[in-house]
Amino acid sequence: MEESKEFPACFHRVTIKGMYVRDGKILMVREAHSMSGLWELPGGGLDFGEHIRLGFEREVEEEMGLKVSKMSTQPLYVWTHRYDKKRKLEWYYSLVLAYRMELESLDFTPTDECAEIAFFSKEELEANDMVSGQMRELTRIFDPNDFAAEF
Repeated sequence: MEESKEFPACFHRVTIKGMYVRDGKILMVREAHSMSGLWELPGGGLDFGEHIRLGFEREVEEEMGLKVSKMSTQPLYVWTHRYDKKRKLEWYYSLVLAYRMELESLDFTPTDECAEIAFFSKEELEANDMVSGQMRELTRIFDPNDFAAEF
């Protein structure tokens, strides 16, 4: 296994993402063009020592200006993604923990971080070449049937 000069081989940056599914489609956010301009799940990286729920709520409010009303107690999907030449690092892995969530409203106004929000079917996600690299695994594992029951 290749080793990084910056972190031990076991290091993963923890990223908390929210999955809000309506009528079999999943809510995605398009980052502002000043960032990547790509489609992602809502959420972001935890700060060191930050509580998962509080960090997720902070990220959603910063990114989208929206409030989380409900979040599952355990992640529904978990995957890793390798980043190369980002954050001034040679490479690192992100550990993505994706939780079911609900929002108080979808009354969204674009922010410095998020240009728009939209719902995508599994097929639309798979065909979208503007989905971020970190979300490519989601296009493979997302199953709308996982969201059929109330939580």
